[in-house]
Amino acid sequence: MSKQVFVEAYPDKPIQFPEALFTPPSNREEAWPDTPDLRTAVDWLKTFMTADDWRSRRNAACRRLLEPAFGLPPREGKGRFFDVTDTFGWYLFLADAFLDHLWNYEPMYGSRVVPVLTAIGRNLPVLRTVDGVEDRVRRLVGSERRQPNGGLFELLVAAAYRRAGAEVVFRPERPGLAKTHDMDVTIAGRTLAVECKRLETSEYGERERARMREIWGPVSDGFGATGRSVFGDVDFRIPVVDVPDSYLVDKAREWLSIGASHFEWEDDISRGLFRELDLRPLQEALRDNDILTAGTQMQELLSGRYERHANYLQAVRIMHGMTPRHMDECDLAVMLKWKSSSAAATDAKARDVLKRLADANNQLPTDVPGIVHIGFEAVDGDDVERIRYEKILASTERFDPKGKPLEYVYCHYLVPESPPREAWAFDETVQWRRIGGSHPRPLAPGFLVLPDEAGGRWGTHWQV
Repeated sequence: MSKQVFVEAYPDKPIQFPEALFTPPSNREEAWPDTPDLRTAVDWLKTFMTADDWRSRRNAACRRLLEPAFGLPPREGKGRFFDVTDTFGWYLFLADAFLDHLWNYEPMYGSRVVPVLTAIGRNLPVLRTVDGVEDRVRRLVGSERRQPNGGLFELLVAAAYRRAGAEVVFRPERPGLAKTHDMDVTIAGRTLAVECKRLETSEYGERERARMREIWGPVSDGFGATGRSVFGDVDFRIPVVDVPDSYLVDKAREWLSIGASHFEWEDDISRGLFRELDLRPLQEALRDNDILTAGTQMQELLSGRYERHANYLQAVRIMHGMTPRHMDECDLAVMLKWKSSSAAATDAKARDVLKRLADANNQLPTDVPGIVHIGFEAVDGDDVERIRYEKILASTERFDPKGKPLEYVYCHYLVPESPPREAWAFDETVQWRRIGGSHPRPLAPGFLVLPDEAGGRWGTHWQV
């Protein structure tokens, strides 16, 4: 589809998408391998909506994905690539794209979605035996479409208990009444009350990224206007939100004034560098294949290395390739790699689970042993996750269940990744703490996403 179609329809006029945009080629099996477990989950979830509903939600997700590639202005609010009022539709679109129309797949977000839905598909035989699971999925697809992570997390927890031989019953939602725990689990002759909580990514991190766009934008625009390809690498020693507006502009001017190809600095605000950017590695790679414009392969080719969960801002001048999201040629690029090593920023991003644990404990009954599962994406870097780990150990050790028979807390560190030469990769770590009682923990080791044989890391080994 042409850019003109999107420009004329922006922001709210309907677009008629051809079905060919979502239809696999006749040689699909040769082009990329199928993922049966993921297909099982996607097909199952689609049964909870009508064909027209799915088509409408799929088209809306595709539209939001392609608009930035055509240079249209970002829409208001959080979620540049998707509509936050239908995050579930975006998730299902990504999984569907991974299966059948890979040209629409977005690796960064997809690495967060595809492993989770693949795990649900792999566990669907046992999930179908859980009492109340269909009502739970209807809420996930419908009323909870804005924020589906909690519902998906509950499905993963329920499947883990079923694999361990437990009987699992989802408790029905009771509008207007106080919240209770999510599911009743009977295992080894005991009934347990299980509550699940899913932490979302840090709002502090969102504010950091927004602030970086503000202070880097004028620098990037200036370099681009002069036709100069530049790479910057900055490690801030103070919170990004406290960096002066003109700080990076002043550094760029200082570099240009001395006329060197390389410029380094170190002061109370940051340590950083600017250097001329060599486009030859990228251009060599483009001789053989189109490359996703906003992806980790691009980041690796321009920066010289791949670093998991690194923060980048980039502006490029390209010729579009096989899709508007891929490049065939590039003759100008301005890229900044940045992070904040500020103790205050690191502490703010290393969110503790204490509040979620207290909320979960409040929903547990007083007369049934309780188990709490807390899940979160650990994607803010090793320094942040090290501090988070220490916080969790300290807060769970001193946690007072206030008379509730809470026995165990499980914390699930979920680590999605989109490496340059893999479609996705996924790490998972489980941290548990005994709060009370003497019974053995009901789940060991307690993985939710990883298959038992994966050992701690799971991923695909073919390139998008």
